[in-house]
Amino acid sequence: MTMRALAAFGTGEGAAARVRTATPDKVRPGLSWLLCGLSGRAMTVEPTDSEAADSPTRPVLTSTHLLVPDNAEPVGAASSVAARDHAAVAHAAAHLLYSPAAQPVASLKPMGLAVVSAIEDARVERVLVARYPGVRRWFHSFVPSLPDPADLSFSALMQRLCRLLMDATLRDDNHWVNKGRDLFEAQAAIDLADIAAFRRLGSLLANDLGQMRVRFNPLQYVVPVAYRDDNSYLWDYGDAAEPPPALALGSQGAAPQPREAAPGDAQAASDEDTELGRYLYPEWDYRLARSRPDWCTVIERLPGWRAEAPLLAGLRQPRLALPRSRRLDRARRLRRQWEGDDIDLNAAIEVMIDRRLDLAPDARFFQRPGSQPGVCSTLVLLDLSASANDPAQDGATVLDLEKRAAALLVGAVAGSGDRIAVHGFCSDTRAAVHYYRLLDAGVAPVDAALGRIAAARARYSTRLGAALRHAGELALRMPGERRALIVVTDGAPSDIDVHDPRYLVDDAHEAVLALRRGGLRVQCVALDGRAEPQLRAMFGFRGYRIVLNAAALPAALAHGYGRATLG
Repeated sequence: MTMRALAAFGTGEGAAARVRTATPDKVRPGLSWLLCGLSGRAMTVEPTDSEAADSPTRPVLTSTHLLVPDNAEPVGAASSVAARDHAAVAHAAAHLLYSPAAQPVASLKPMGLAVVSAIEDARVERVLVARYPGVRRWFHSFVPSLPDPADLSFSALMQRLCRLLMDATLRDDNHWVNKGRDLFEAQAAIDLADIAAFRRLGSLLANDLGQMRVRFNPLQYVVPVAYRDDNSYLWDYGDAAEPPPALALGSQGAAPQPREAAPGDAQAASDEDTELGRYLYPEWDYRLARSRPDWCTVIERLPGWRAEAPLLAGLRQPRLALPRSRRLDRARRLRRQWEGDDIDLNAAIEVMIDRRLDLAPDARFFQRPGSQPGVCSTLVLLDLSASANDPAQDGATVLDLEKRAAALLVGAVAGSGDRIAVHGFCSDTRAAVHYYRLLDAGVAPVDAALGRIAAARARYSTRLGAALRHAGELALRMPGERRALIVVTDGAPSDIDVHDPRYLVDDAHEAVLALRRGGLRVQCVALDGRAEPQLRAMFGFRGYRIVLNAAALPAALAHGYGRATLG
């Protein structure tokens, strides 16, 4: 069955065609009578065509028929195909009794459609079980098995959520799954008949998955529970001539792929990043009050990004004026001083001579150490997470402003004797914290290095602690009297495998403390005022600066540089 044919079941056209071609021996009278008795409607149960290559693996419900697949045993079921069909009939009756048919999809996206449908499946089953308690055992025979805990794909998360909603005795350690169960149970305790409330609940959970950047491929997704229908009965897609891809929920797609690529991944891969090494770092877990050793993998890369000429030219701006760091140099002595920590012998001799000649002596006969410009080494760490693609002003993105500010600071430091490096980072779970060396210290900011800064791309998440530890290791190896690390970010840290908002904040705080104990000055320049509580927790009261006007970012970065190298 093709996607177009499957979509037609939701409009009635495909269902009518199937019914016209059905033969009497295909009708299953026992199941038909059961469905009629449960739903109080004249319904017919028929098998789908098992010989069709695209035959759905899940039942299909219409206003007059329930089509059940007979081409395979239900995977993981405790019973037979007959038991699955009984559960499918009961589930279909629940929809016929308690679900409005052909609801407008409206603004629901394919992922939202799948989540809302799963919530509706669980809701109507609860209502049916309350009316007919005996059907509970039909459903419970098909509670899905627990997928691999390390699998955070959409299909795995939905399977885990369905398990908990079907059996209240089960437990799960995933934050999103537990949140879905808690919200569902809270609303069920208020009113199971409030369809709109459960639809809002499903939309909220789908939005969370979007924030976690969980990928949804409708060609590969199959409703997790073997007896449940494909939910085409629930939705009206408008013009069925071009159905949305989410209508494939009941059909078996291609073999699942490990992970879908982000929109810019194909281009990034073609640019041939050079992997420089992989490094393991600990991560602080505040719940255990200890570090997890070798918990995060930092993948250091030399990016192969190349900037176009207009973008590269945009980084060549007037230089910023920076204060120079000066340090005491005891090898350089300032003589004839009004005060100091030693006597200037030559000046003292002249004082004695003047006194013998009854002349007024010059009282400046002290000497003290002089000062000379100090050499500072600074590493600027740019947040290259996906949120940096958000618009800022004048058509620019946050990432554009970050790159421009970093390039201006590089231009101001170049030729001053100080050393500066510009690196960037993003993360895709703890197993892949990508660390990009855009410009290394001691390297002149030639077009190749500026081009890497200008062409930097933002994607994935912000696992700040691991990036700080790696950047700190590099910064502490740089020569100079003072060493500093300046983080430029647009908000609080996050990653798709972490759901506790405090976890990564506390880890970053521990990383900052360790670097400061090692002699590194750590500052932060942030673009999101809403993240001030997290910034203060990570960097301390005087360790960060928030820029509300994005155009002032270069000046704020220069100020942060001054505090880090002079303060």
